[in-house]
Amino acid sequence: MRESYLGQLLVASSTTTDPMYANGVCLIVHADETRVIGVMLNRPIEPNPEAFDAILGETYSEKTAKQPRRFSTHASKTEESETNSPCEDLKLPLPSRSLHFGGPLSGPIVALHQIRDYAEAETGDGIYVAAQKQHLVDLIRDENEPFRLIVGHLGWNTEDLNAEITDGNWHVLPANVDDVFSSASDMWSCVIRRATNSSLAKWIGLPDANAVGELN
Repeated sequence: MRESYLGQLLVASSTTTDPMYANGVCLIVHADETRVIGVMLNRPIEPNPEAFDAILGETYSEKTAKQPRRFSTHASKTEESETNSPCEDLKLPLPSRSLHFGGPLSGPIVALHQIRDYAEAETGDGIYVAAQKQHLVDLIRDENEPFRLIVGHLGWNTEDLNAEITDGNWHVLPANVDDVFSSASDMWSCVIRRATNSSLAKWIGLPDANAVGELN
């Protein structure tokens, strides 16, 4: 029986054709004896003001409806005095702050990031998870640190995930910051060879995946 899946990447096999999982990379954010929860990392979806309403608890979309379309929006001082909204003076460069579809199971919007002060949990070395409203607001305000906003998740019974891995549907690889926050379009292609070598090393009993790479 393997150790906890927490902090591991599930990398879809090259033979996977299901559109939900094909070329997918999933980060495990929770694991216990019976349940495993993960979020897809490379399924970006078009951001819109309504999506941020759920995070900020304010009608951000109504505030920006009368403003011209642009990459950053700022609330006026008049609005600040009238509403005291957490959106005031909040910059949202939408193209770089895209949302990601984490999976078909519903749940709160969460953020993956690298700032311990905004974290409620850690998954992987230096990779943190936030779901509390204030942490999400602080992350969106901070334009200098990378983060991913995730909507939805994947879930398995531990036995079911073990079976999927045994069947070759997923390769398992320790998560690192470079992989988790890399470009969604390039993520799978960047990790699949390393992930495949890691699986092969386990199957043939080698101590690490680097030895497999040397055999190729």
